[in-house]
Amino acid sequence: MAFYTEKIIDHARLPRNFGRIPNPDLQFEEFNPLCGDRIRVEFRLGARGDVIEAKFSGEMCAIAKGSASILLASVTGMESAAIGAISDAQVLNDLGGPIETARVKCALLPLAALRGAIRGASL
Repeated sequence: MAFYTEKIIDHARLPRNFGRIPNPDLQFEEFNPLCGDRIRVEFRLGARGDVIEAKFSGEMCAIAKGSASILLASVTGMESAAIGAISDAQVLNDLGGPIETARVKCALLPLAALRGAIRGASL
């Protein structure tokens, strides 16, 4: 992991929000066929449609795991409209440093799963 930022390494080794939510309100699984990474995101929502709990699980590389940990920690407390406005650039910036072009899809896999969950919701 020498090419990863300290932030990615920290979140990949000790991921925040890793696990499953019993009976989640929203869930979505995304798969990257190029590398085999698979991520599932799950959310519990409050009465106003805000995220009160966010978790992820799956088999993924360190960049995807670190990105998922950072991203899901940031969406707790947000409402769906704000979550839907999260950009690719914002996620990449939050990783704390440049990502190789070949690894950008890995870094954005958690955001793709989050977007799938929001699209599937009738909030």
